[in-house]
Amino acid sequence: MKVWILLMTLKHSEEYRDPEIAKKLINKIKTTSQRPIRLMEVCGTHTVSIFRSGIRSLLPKTIALLSGPGCPVCVTDQREIDAFIELARLDDVIVTTFGDLMRVPGSNSSLQKESAEGRDIRVVYSTFDALEVAQKNPDKKVVFLGVGFETTAPTIAASIMQAGQMKVDNYSVISAPKLVPPALDTLLTPPESA
Repeated sequence: MKVWILLMTLKHSEEYRDPEIAKKLINKIKTTSQRPIRLMEVCGTHTVSIFRSGIRSLLPKTIALLSGPGCPVCVTDQREIDAFIELARLDDVIVTTFGDLMRVPGSNSSLQKESAEGRDIRVVYSTFDALEVAQKNPDKKVVFLGVGFETTAPTIAASIMQAGQMKVDNYSVISAPKLVPPALDTLLTPPESA
């Protein structure tokens, strides 16, 4: 059985929620899927989206879905999480992060708990939102927690470049990207050669 890797991105694609388009896609998959194929979704959020939308039940028996190496937040090292928490405890710092990092437990706390205790931790939807927080708070150091796959690196770099162009000197990033290719290489290496 040949292994195929699929990065599921249907979660945010409204066009795939159209029942007619979905029916056509499912019919195309069913008519062209003649041999066994295994598809891997990389992130737990993808797995949940596939489950909630019922995609698994619509696929032919020739297609098996496998959970992959995990989302970048889920595989973030405990020392990094603890460092993020310690950073959030500093008085002159505003921590900005994507929401999925908030509940990840550190050794003794989480960003969510620290926020509840009054630390200035803000959920942002983009690195440019974090940059805007820095612009509005020039008396504080604003740090964006750059946890993501390598696909997030360009937007993080763009925010750093923009901060430089705008002369916003209180904005910084902790860069903690996770790389997909090494994980996939490991997963695709036959056990006998590992």
